[in-house]
Amino acid sequence: MSTSVKYLIVGFSFAMIVVSFIIGWASREKASDPQSFFGGTALFGPVVVSLSTLAAVGSAFAIVGVPGTIYSFGNTMTLWMLSSSAFSMAYIAIGKKIRAMAEVAPIATLGDISDLRYNGHNGIKITLSIILFIGSIAYLASQISACSALFAHLLGWKPMFAGFFIFGILTAYTAMSGEVGGVLTQAFQGLIMVLAGIIMIFAFFSITGGFKEVVEVVSNVGKVTGTVNGKEVVKQFMPEAMNAWGTLPGSIALTWMFIPILGTMGQPQVLTRMYALKNPKDMPKLGLYAALGHMVVGFFAVAMGYAALYLVGKGLIPPLTNGDNSIFAVADYVGVYAQLFVYAAVLAASMSTASMFLTLSATIISRDIPNALGKKIEPKKQMALSRVATFIIGILSIIFALTSGEAVAILGTFGWGTLMSATFPVFITGLLWKRASSQGVYAGLITALVLNILSLYLNSTGFKWPGGLPWYVNVITAAMLVTFVVSLFTNGATGAELDKRVEAVIEL
Repeated sequence: MSTSVKYLIVGFSFAMIVVSFIIGWASREKASDPQSFFGGTALFGPVVVSLSTLAAVGSAFAIVGVPGTIYSFGNTMTLWMLSSSAFSMAYIAIGKKIRAMAEVAPIATLGDISDLRYNGHNGIKITLSIILFIGSIAYLASQISACSALFAHLLGWKPMFAGFFIFGILTAYTAMSGEVGGVLTQAFQGLIMVLAGIIMIFAFFSITGGFKEVVEVVSNVGKVTGTVNGKEVVKQFMPEAMNAWGTLPGSIALTWMFIPILGTMGQPQVLTRMYALKNPKDMPKLGLYAALGHMVVGFFAVAMGYAALYLVGKGLIPPLTNGDNSIFAVADYVGVYAQLFVYAAVLAASMSTASMFLTLSATIISRDIPNALGKKIEPKKQMALSRVATFIIGILSIIFALTSGEAVAILGTFGWGTLMSATFPVFITGLLWKRASSQGVYAGLITALVLNILSLYLNSTGFKWPGGLPWYVNVITAAMLVTFVVSLFTNGATGAELDKRVEAVIEL
């Protein structure tokens, strides 16, 4: 990559950071009360909310990791594309109930919904907050680490400088405007991701001619050898890569479809955006727009993996030393405009996800846990405390992410499943089933917390889980099973103890 192209990428990326900062700065006056600052509650239309939730869900893993997995294992990750349907499913199944909770009571956080549903059960709120905090820090650190390393390598900067430059600015505007600015900046970043997706999808078909040609190349080319930085690199193409499951077991490929579809419904970046919608009648539009936006970004990610396979198989680029370089190799081949938007899309994905989990973790520390412990703090002081917490968590997360490589790599695999194990018993089960008791949900959360911590240790030792499934499948299953069984024999927050407002919401 020439020096002039690097400067263009820096300029384009810096412009995106500046625009994000301006949006956050301009939004700060709207963050005037807890509902707007902590939740952006009932403030935005379906287009803004859909782009925001798309950006926060579409992390750097989706933009970089999915193409890399396809390059390495073939069709294994293709079923992941079906997770676009998860947005519509989430809004149909739970969206109107979450949004309705903001109509019957002042809602600013997921903890407020927990309080309303389970009659202020402090054990549930504290345990939920702890699990969400662990998942948030895992996500936050992994986004900072990946994005900082990428731009440090590209520009020749030290990773620490790149991290503080990019995520220091993000921390500043996030602290100023809370979730109001978070939703709006994420919507802008989501738009960048969609635009990059459209450009690169067209590029894919222009380069390859379509999937038929890709299948022929991957199935027939055999072994390709090339030289990268003076070292020989080999890529072995196999017809099996184009099977339904790719070269990995079918159970793993199915997991990559099943877990994202179910898991999207339980991610905080989806749940919190449900009550950010201004008009409840726009919920169907929100589900449709979010699904369409994710479909573009999802197809973009999948197509880049196949484009890399095609280019290597045709001898147009050398074999890749790391599958995660697939998207960048394709962008470099297409040219400078593709490079500008691809690097901007990766930056947007990292920033949007990081800002979402930065505000979530700061809110847990400054509002949810103190409230659960009986500490009554005035709204203005709560917001001031959250701003301080945002700065502290942001700075510490940057330092941790860039000095604890192995720990971050381990934590990075925990975000999605950890968050699912917390939200499914509390929100999905609790708002779809009247018999979900406070005792059952609390027992399910305790199970999830213990097993998440145990899994973190077991994974660090190389433990192999039964059936080859990811660890979180077992944790979520156990948490849900405990929730159901205990609920059948207990009555807290059910029957006569169920708040009539909540009962009306569940019956929607």
